[in-house]
Amino acid sequence: MSEHPDWLVHEPFHDVDHGVIKSGKEAQVNLVERVADGADDVGRSCLVARKRYLPRHVTQKGQLEAMGVQRASTFRHDVEYREGRQFRKSRDRRAIERMSTYGKKLLQDRWTGTEHEVMSRLWHNGVSVPYPISYADDVFDLEYVGDWEMAAPQLNAARLDRARLGDAFDQLRIGLRAIAATGIAHGDLSAYNLLWWDERLWFIDFPQSIDIAANLQGVDFLHRDISNVCEWFQRRGLTVDAEEVFADVLSFM
Repeated sequence: MSEHPDWLVHEPFHDVDHGVIKSGKEAQVNLVERVADGADDVGRSCLVARKRYLPRHVTQKGQLEAMGVQRASTFRHDVEYREGRQFRKSRDRRAIERMSTYGKKLLQDRWTGTEHEVMSRLWHNGVSVPYPISYADDVFDLEYVGDWEMAAPQLNAARLDRARLGDAFDQLRIGLRAIAATGIAHGDLSAYNLLWWDERLWFIDFPQSIDIAANLQGVDFLHRDISNVCEWFQRRGLTVDAEEVFADVLSFM
């Protein structure tokens, strides 16, 4: 697979923000049009999803509005997810343990960097994830999945007949195998962070991803991911054996 997809516009360029397309408990996503400014690329553009992680705590009224975001993130289970992610400097480790202002910023930046790093590994290994473009501080730019009319719906909101539901599950199994082969568990997988677009299943939202080998609970997180999504397919009438899928995925590690 090439280092960069052909559709991506490179510098020089300017960005045009077309507003919020999704706001959740942990991040807000805006649709951004990246327009080429180079003489050889006049008129060329691409669509980018700009994901901005929301602040963990709000201490003053109006703080969120001033930052241009809509709600605060909690990341309630940070300790479990952080296992296996080490900060080298003792000052940084102490700040994280005390959850000081500096420590919270370190942690926020780590979540952003982790998602970019993990999705880069997965994309280069052929996993169906949006291409991760770049990140800085709490902002992460990645491939936009959808068109000008609408963003790709979450799997939970997609209207699939039985045949397409079966196809989505087959793609899910293939994707889970490839993700596990990379040594990663999503950590929070559900029908809300899977997208369905143009007959293709996309995996998204990896800030809480787990290095299975480095985290003592890594296999447990993987099992929970698989159980969650299999239960969703079962509720929609598909015959699915979560334990069989789990054993199958483990065999690819």
